[in-house]
Order: sequence, then structure tokens, then C-alpha cells
Amino acid sequence: MLKTIKIMLGLLCLLSGCAAKTTISDSLESLPVGFYEGAGFLVDHDRRLVLINTGQGWLGQIGVQSPLQWLEEEDGGLRFTYENEVFTLTIEQGKESYQGSLDHGGQTSSVALVWSEPEANDLLNFSLNASTQERMELLVKYQEYAPDGNVPAYQFDLGKDPQASAWLDQHQLDEVLSGKTDVELMKAGLSWVCGEYDHSSYSQYYGDNSLDSVGVYGDTGKGLNCNNLSVLLSGILRSYGVKAVPVWCLSASQWDQECHVVVQAYSEQLDQWIFLDPTYNLMLMDEQGNYIGVEALRSALIEGRPLTANPEANYNGEAFVLDDYRDYMTKNTFRFKRPAVCGREISDFVYLIPVNTQFSTSGLLSTDWDAFWATPEKDA
Repeated sequence: MLKTIKIMLGLLCLLSGCAAKTTISDSLESLPVGFYEGAGFLVDHDRRLVLINTGQGWLGQIGVQSPLQWLEEEDGGLRFTYENEVFTLTIEQGKESYQGSLDHGGQTSSVALVWSEPEANDLLNFSLNASTQERMELLVKYQEYAPDGNVPAYQFDLGKDPQASAWLDQHQLDEVLSGKTDVELMKAGLSWVCGEYDHSSYSQYYGDNSLDSVGVYGDTGKGLNCNNLSVLLSGILRSYGVKAVPVWCLSASQWDQECHVVVQAYSEQLDQWIFLDPTYNLMLMDEQGNYIGVEALRSALIEGRPLTANPEANYNGEAFVLDDYRDYMTKNTFRFKRPAVCGREISDFVYLIPVNTQFSTSGLLSTDWDAFWATPEKDA
């Protein structure tokens, strides 16, 4: 089975690494590909340590969403940072399990690690630091979808939320957005958000997802991450009658903590979704100059079709490079997440995944491409 796994890894060409790719030493190279799990290994922490030996590097995390930082090999062990403290773990095979020796601050403790072989679907988790070409091979391989009835219908609350009105009025959004067609309104809203708030990956409002709460946080000048920017922009657009939702663009690996969030806005005028990315003040057009939605981006990447960015696209005032963006989104268009309820609060999240993949999530999983990307009904 181990030989089969290594062959599959070679065929998929999947590289990995939580922080940086590592060169495997003789001592670590002898360990089989797969998962290594241990619990209760830190004082005052009972969160499970999980490591993956991919055969070309190691991944690691503690608990559900705590990836190990700076995981690298050093002197035959794995060195990593967790909660700003440095740990070194050496692993060797014992009689019934794998034994680890954990060094931390001059103290050494023993860790029992249980090894398990990955299933075929687990190999997607090994793609964390794959090259662009290898990510493209994943998109090409996983293109099959099937109806399943799991996608709930959209619920839009349009118009000014009374609780958000004061914030909208404070920023004089009526002067910016009133009296425009829906496409003009999308452009103006996108431009306004990007002009007012810089993107910062390390600045996020963690409270409710109402536009005014996010906006008040943004007004502190700390910047907003792509999630907050997309929640803010979609909320503003809904306030002025446009059916808009944030869409999470995700990679093939559940170990990947870095995704991207954009906005899908419905144009009654064109009867289609339009892609808006408030991180880059970006709209995308196909080779005919027509706006595209998020759903068309994945296909365009796979087929290598040309895309054009709007001339206003930029990153915090710096030049936008479309080729770099294509590479970035090749990673982040393997699966998607969007809400069904779109009002002051956004909720009822559904994930779109290809057939023959499995992911752990608290939301609904669907393989129904058409239902996930369906346009809302036009207003009467």
C-alpha cells in the first residue's frame, strides 16, 4: 500500500509544506507516508497534534485550525513554532506505535504517535504547496459534478437595513451609488470600498457579519482582509438593491488556512453574475470583453482562455499583475463556499465540491454545480 501511495503522489505531482518545503533527512525519510497523531503533548494543552509525512515534506497542525508555523527539518527532527514558542520533535518507530521526543525550552517530554495510511482522497491534502502546474492538473482531474438537491434557494434582504443606515449615511453612499444602473452601481461600490479601505491579511473583524459592524472596524484604519472586504461590499450592494453575496474560493487541501473571498453580484440588466474582487478593485472580462462571474473563472483557468482585468485594478494602490492572479486563483478555485441567506446576517453556508471528493465541514456539501451557481429570479 505504501508503494501505491508513493506512486499516486508521483502521478499527481503534489508538493507540500505548511511554511516551507523541507529536504527529508535519512531518519525522517525512513518513516512511511501518512498521518501521525498524538494527544496531550503540551502542558496545559490537550489539543491533538497531527503531522503528515507527504514523502516530499511535512505538514502539521494542532487542533482543528492551528497550522504549525515554520515547520522544517533540523538535525533529523521537525522544528516548528506554536503560539510563538519553539518546539523540536524527533520521531522513531516503537514496538506498537511511533515514539516522539519533544524538546521545548530545555524540557523534554515523550509523545506517542499513532500512524495511519491516507485514503486516496486524503492525497488532496498533500497539495498545499503544489506548483501552479500541479494545481492545474488537480482542476482538470476534478471537473465532474452531479445534481444532489442539497443547495438551498437564495434569500435576499434588499434595501437599507435600518441598523446600517446611519453608517451608510455617515459615508454619504447615496451620493456615490444612487441613480445608477446595476453594473454602474457595482463598479462604483467596488471603487469606493477599495478607495476607502486597504487590504490587510492580518486585520480581521471577528464579530457579526453585518456591513456596518465591519465598516466601523474598517474605519479604525487597520485595514480589512478579503473576507471582511467582501462582506462589506456585498452588504453595501444589497443596501442599494443589488443581489450580491460573498463567495469563498478554496483550495484542494483542508490544511490550507489561506483562501480568498470575492463577491458575486447579479445584474438584472445582463441577467448574469458578475465577479468583483475588492482586494484588487478587480472585475474580469472574457476574450469578447464580457464580464464574467466566479463560476466562469474556474473554466477559463482550466481551458487557458484569455482574461482581461478592468484598468482600475490595483492592490492598495500598487500595480495589478493578471498572470500572478491567475496563478493564485488556480490554487483557490478547487472548491467554493457561499451563503443562502443574504441580509444583515449571512448564513446557511453551502460548499461546492467535485464528485469523488470528501471534506469535513459544518455546512452543507453539494456536488451540484448548476444549482450552486444558479442566478436568482429576476425582479418582476
